[in-house]
Amino acid sequence: MKRIFALLLLLFILNSNDLNAQRFKAFAALGANLTGDYLTDSGNSQVGTRLGLNAGPGVAAVLGRRWELHTEMLYSQNGHYAVIRAVPPVALNKITLHYVEVPVAFAYRFNIKKEAEADFYKRHISFGATYARLYEHKVLDVEGADVSDELRFDRENALLFNLGATSFFTESLALHARGTLSVLGEWTMAVRGVFWL
Repeated sequence: MKRIFALLLLLFILNSNDLNAQRFKAFAALGANLTGDYLTDSGNSQVGTRLGLNAGPGVAAVLGRRWELHTEMLYSQNGHYAVIRAVPPVALNKITLHYVEVPVAFAYRFNIKKEAEADFYKRHISFGATYARLYEHKVLDVEGADVSDELRFDRENALLFNLGATSFFTESLALHARGTLSVLGEWTMAVRGVFWL
């Protein structure tokens, strides 16, 4: 985690002529993510696509007229970046994975709307990377019994690449959609409402 925060600080410094002249905006996101199958280490699908919560605070630094740098501290469910190593000898019904995710993304702002105080950009597209860390999981078999202690993962960290789009209804309320892809090919789609403070 210390490396990620050091990298963020370095990016802020390198992308600004005068750090004091930068504008920072805080925001909060709340929505859901859709995830593909959970995989075993043999590549077999174990549980189908699931919906999960995706929420957390973030901050954006305005780097110029068109560019912003965003970072968030997200809680997300059901991202399936941790591959199952040891599977219980029963049929599984539901796997809920609890992740902390730290996305860092550059956003390009366009579709400008002239306002009395300042220009307002109604659309953003963004690209970047995310660090995801599994910190807890819950697994139920087909009979509803908790078999979480019997499940093991061979990978609890993941590096993800993300691509997103944001559409603003007002200056403080927006809808954001983002797709992420891990280096091993697992995917997640998230749709969130974003409130800018």
